[in-house]
Amino acid sequence: MRLDLADLLPVHCPDGDDHGDLRSWRDVELPGLGRSAEIYAWLPPGYEERPDERYPVLYLHDGHNLFLRSRTFEGASWQVGQAMTRLAADGIPAIVVGIPCHPEQRSEEYTQYPHPERGGGRAADYAAFLVEHLKPAVDSVLRTLSGPEHTIVAGSSLGGVVSAYLWLEHQDVFGAAGLFSPALWWPGERALTDLEEALAAGRLSGRVHLDAGGHEQPDEPDIERAYVEDAERLVRALRGSDVHVRYVYDSTAYHFETAWADRFPAAAAWLLRGYAASAPFFAEAEQAGDG
Repeated sequence: MRLDLADLLPVHCPDGDDHGDLRSWRDVELPGLGRSAEIYAWLPPGYEERPDERYPVLYLHDGHNLFLRSRTFEGASWQVGQAMTRLAADGIPAIVVGIPCHPEQRSEEYTQYPHPERGGGRAADYAAFLVEHLKPAVDSVLRTLSGPEHTIVAGSSLGGVVSAYLWLEHQDVFGAAGLFSPALWWPGERALTDLEEALAAGRLSGRVHLDAGGHEQPDEPDIERAYVEDAERLVRALRGSDVHVRYVYDSTAYHFETAWADRFPAAAAWLLRGYAASAPFFAEAEQAGDG
């Protein structure tokens, strides 16, 4: 797979919102997935003016839902451009790459194990595309910090499922994951035990943002409970490991883009800082005393 910087074109924003420097590669063939897609790239302010600066990268799934309301499934976006502009102003600049899902087989590409009734199970193909093709191509044309400590993968619902899978299976590529309302009930028990066993064995490192809402699926109470119970089960496993974890539960939140837009800015800031926020004065004094 080859991407050309000359083909990275500005995206027209008909909704009137300021999304910053949003561009895309149009009609890109996705190796191993048998489809093409528009790949979005959001560049931080000053990218062109500072040619020696390199940036961490967030790889986000469901690319059409990230920026423009006019391109979303339900008329609401994550407002990623606005959020990342504010983070850059706060000294946390990054590049964002958005990958649209398959228009008809999203659940196939975003799950590692099939649901007995709903199908799925092609996450390994999607992972191979990201790891072997897309990320090397992006690194070759954009000024990225390419190491795993600077590479984050994130998504919501089944996008959260595949983000956890990518972080689990490709530690050498993705050092952090953002799991927004992950639908872990879909791939089921095996997906959870895979994570628990790897965490217990000390095979995973980095940082994870994980969240859930209280109204994820009101019309299916068992699944709604599973969103929270599975998330908190994963939190327990993360807390017992050396992985840094940030967990947010919002009892009022629904399974919808507006909820993830609300939670994205703080989650992205935490993931991008690499858990390097300044310690309070008393902790610094204690560390100095230990030395």
